[in-house]
Amino acid sequence: MPMALGILGSITLWLVVLGGGRITQWNDRLYVATYETVQRVLLNAQVDATFIGMNTGPYFSSLDGRDYHVFPDGRVLLSGVHILSDTIRGFTGAHRLVWFSNTGYLDTTRVHRKGNGAINRFVALESGKFVASGTSSQFAGRPVDHIFRFEADGSVDTTYRTFISWGEARDLVPLVNGSVYAGGRFLHATAPQDTIYVARFLADGTMDPSFNRPQMGLGALPDPGWGFGPDVYGLDTLPDGNLVVTGYFQFVNGQERRGICLLDPNGNLMDAFGGCGVFPYLYQPNPNLTISYGNLNGIEAYDATHYLVYGAYHGYGDGTTTDMQQRMVSRLFVGDITTGAAPLSWSPRAERGGGEGLGVRVYPNPNSGYVTLELEQVPNDAQLVVRDALGRVVQRQRVQDHYTTLELQHVGNGIYHIELYRAGERLVAQRLVVQH
Repeated sequence: MPMALGILGSITLWLVVLGGGRITQWNDRLYVATYETVQRVLLNAQVDATFIGMNTGPYFSSLDGRDYHVFPDGRVLLSGVHILSDTIRGFTGAHRLVWFSNTGYLDTTRVHRKGNGAINRFVALESGKFVASGTSSQFAGRPVDHIFRFEADGSVDTTYRTFISWGEARDLVPLVNGSVYAGGRFLHATAPQDTIYVARFLADGTMDPSFNRPQMGLGALPDPGWGFGPDVYGLDTLPDGNLVVTGYFQFVNGQERRGICLLDPNGNLMDAFGGCGVFPYLYQPNPNLTISYGNLNGIEAYDATHYLVYGAYHGYGDGTTTDMQQRMVSRLFVGDITTGAAPLSWSPRAERGGGEGLGVRVYPNPNSGYVTLELEQVPNDAQLVVRDALGRVVQRQRVQDHYTTLELQHVGNGIYHIELYRAGERLVAQRLVVQH
């Protein structure tokens, strides 16, 4: 067998047998979750030979991989349940949070952490800390809520209390001010009968009372098989601040939204997706258990005029036409997601953002990956944040001069937004088109 064909066959076997999870781009390479560990591949889909299979290194054996984070230098933080055998430093047995070098070896300079439950999702904050969600009530030797915050070294941040006592957030979206959106199905200790599907937590962990939490209902949808009712699987912030919510539900605040809805920054249900969404089907793995699927897991920017939604469903209806051949992935027009202003554009107020007088220029625009930000006045302690069309951060950079060069060769073609912050306050937001 020729070498090239052998590599391709190995990649295919890896994708099929181990599964392909969340993908994170790092420079000119991709990290891919394999449901056990993380693999790194080149953009041509070949395995990156400079990053070992984590299980081939000493001291580490995976059992169940959950979530991961890639640091700017390529190091990896992996959650789940994994067995360590580093007897020299005393890290043995099952661990829930494990650090790796940028070559895939266990990082023997870090303190790996144990707990009594899984961390299924965790996200990095601007402060360098992480907010995590899972089933733990104890982590790193401390009691924790089902949504908790840990320090950059993995120790528990005891100043952060959410009092989430049951369930978990399946998705977390951090905001610049330290707040976090959480979506899933969980209970607060003070109201154990009130199921929460989407909430916003402030920087100290308390639920933001100004956010109107939506109520979800199954309607005519069958229970998915576990007896727990509706669920939220994905949250995505749009550049205009609105929040796309996806999951397994048919009604939001009593209005029909089949698996997808749009909330404004205060949690109010918007008109987008009215009467739209996906349809269920039954999956029967064995005669004694019937499971229903009819959910959307998330949304991704496709190009300047389209989004992709994806999940487990048979049929998508846009309120006018229902196409039962739409399955697992559907392409939507940007205009169908709006209620007057395109989510890929900024309002005049957002364009100014309080930054009048700074004398801002961004050029060239469109560009091929090299962008210059010119400022007549340079704010103290300023930072640039580059977001993609769904509001996710793809790059951060300090601003220390009147001219700042951004290198964006690692991002794909599309529409991005450059935001200038000072002390957590957004001063300027400008739209940018990248065309390699």
